[in-house]
Amino acid sequence: VQIVQRALDRHRPKAEPFSDREALERLGGAEIAAMVGAMLEASEQSIAVLVDGFIATTAAMVAVGISPDVCRVLFFATESAERGQQAALQ
Repeated sequence: VQIVQRALDRHRPKAEPFSDREALERLGGAEIAAMVGAMLEASEQSIAVLVDGFIATTAAMVAVGISPDVCRVLFFATESAERGQQAALQ
């Protein structure tokens, strides 16, 4: 948790919270950005997306934050033992 807070503090240009898009731009890697883009496009095309694992769950959270309609095409295939995914799914 502390390392995430340090990253947020370092990359936050202002005291206001990040938007989902800003968080992706500042903290996300290329693989997460690609998954977010795929999920957004899948939603536009009404194509189901299987979300498998913590990183994919992270991408799904960002995609839904950008466009809430994405949640209608997401299907979670597994539940990881990682606490981050468990928190995200709640």
